[in-house]
Amino acid sequence: MPLEIEDISILKNAAIVAPAGHGKTEIIATVSGVGKRALILTHTHAGVHAIRERLKRRGIPHACVAVDTIAGWSMRYAHAFPRVSQPSDGMPQSSQQWNQLYLGVTQALRVSAVREVVSASYDRIMIDEYQDCNGLQHDLAVALSSIVPTLIFGDPMQGIFEFAGASLSWESDIYPKFPFATNLETPHRWVQKNPLLGEWIAETREKLMHGESIDLADPRIHYHQCNNAFDMAAFFEGIDEKEGSFAAIHCNKQICYKLAKAASGGYQAIEELAAKRLRDFASVWDQAIDAKGGKLCAIKKLFSDCFKTASGNNVNDFNGIKHIMEVERNLDVYNEADAAHRLMMDIRKYADWKIYRAELWRDAERAVAEVAAGRAENMMQACDIIRQRISVSGRRLPKRTVSTPLLLKGLEFDHVVIPDASHFMRESQAQAKLFYVAISRATQSLTISAPERWLKLNTPIK
Repeated sequence: MPLEIEDISILKNAAIVAPAGHGKTEIIATVSGVGKRALILTHTHAGVHAIRERLKRRGIPHACVAVDTIAGWSMRYAHAFPRVSQPSDGMPQSSQQWNQLYLGVTQALRVSAVREVVSASYDRIMIDEYQDCNGLQHDLAVALSSIVPTLIFGDPMQGIFEFAGASLSWESDIYPKFPFATNLETPHRWVQKNPLLGEWIAETREKLMHGESIDLADPRIHYHQCNNAFDMAAFFEGIDEKEGSFAAIHCNKQICYKLAKAASGGYQAIEELAAKRLRDFASVWDQAIDAKGGKLCAIKKLFSDCFKTASGNNVNDFNGIKHIMEVERNLDVYNEADAAHRLMMDIRKYADWKIYRAELWRDAERAVAEVAAGRAENMMQACDIIRQRISVSGRRLPKRTVSTPLLLKGLEFDHVVIPDASHFMRESQAQAKLFYVAISRATQSLTISAPERWLKLNTPIK
């Protein structure tokens, strides 16, 4: 039987299992208002932003609760007690340095003076998205729970970071340290929008947990038979009658880029947090010897990855447009970054080119502007500035997004499309979990395409 808020607020060390859309963030916000000061830890800046927004909505003062990422909080404590923690200088860059950060902070939490600081600072700790914790983060949480009562919130079926070491067993690793307290059972995400969809997702979660087959032709969702992910009917059928946000979800990021291109920008691809393509642009720019050769080449290559043109994405298409050619010639006459910035803005305005990676182009444009204004010494530094801003403030998603479960986890959309669901069967890890994360993003409608109506995925690690 699920516990009430009053019961949860007096728990000591405990685990709360929270399926997607079942009111976890609301409970965290409510419990944080009980007592003098709570610490809420999560994994991403987007998660921090979401929790802070919920606290603000509930009128809980900043003085009553601190919200941070596990990494950010660990960085502060490691550098506050460097002799025992021995952190690397600045932000950790390698997995070894991140491991040392968590090991060092856990070691510091065994020192009586540090324990007294934590005990005096907080009377309740809550850790969100616990299924994404690796072994060292788990050890850190256990150390904290020995000082201050700690609640953890998570869902075994949303643990899709197995490839990154987040493979803790709830039965053998987590529950012995944080005893199971309750399972959230009310599907708040769907109650007012589409209760039947919420019902199907909850039933599917149970089937996935036990390795059972899923009927994609269930009348509570929309099934579209197709032979591959690039059948655009699933993306656009009936779209004019639907309002709100849309997401198409595929596990392969390169396929996501190709789907956005095939949709002619009707869906926008969003970028991975590591921003590899943006950094590649910066690297080519910084290493270029001359403006019109290397730097213009960097822009053209970026253009070919962001725009679909009438002639099939030929990067030479803009060479015949007089105004753009004039700006292009200025690359080696005036401030080359300033000229490049004007060139990139003009390219975006040209109606015959359909942009499908708008986030990437916009971030590159902003990075070029940073260099042009002298706020960054080189393009790589400028790109780091731009991505740091986004990590803190959060990204603003387009109305129609195409991306992976990894990037969309924690978000929700009015309408979700799963192109060729059979591709989940080809994932080497977390097949069922990735599928559950994908389908549970939808609040109003869910469309799934696949060659066959029945889908059977590997039984997940529990």
